[in-house]
Amino acid sequence: MIALTLYVCLNSFPDNCRPQSVAFDGSLMSCSLYGQAAAADWIATHPKYRLKKYTCGLRPLPEA
Repeated sequence: MIALTLYVCLNSFPDNCRPQSVAFDGSLMSCSLYGQAAAADWIATHPKYRLKKYTCGLRPLPEA
């Protein structure tokens, strides 16, 4: 499983940033290619935030 993590900051408090996990279905390569578009979609629906950066990585497996 691939994890797309956005690092977003509040527009009104630019130093107040946090990671935001976004659902992404695909490979690590497709996340690298299309992660920016997925991030833009998220930002378009959350106008109070701005994107600082995004990363793609492996999602940790849930503990049993």
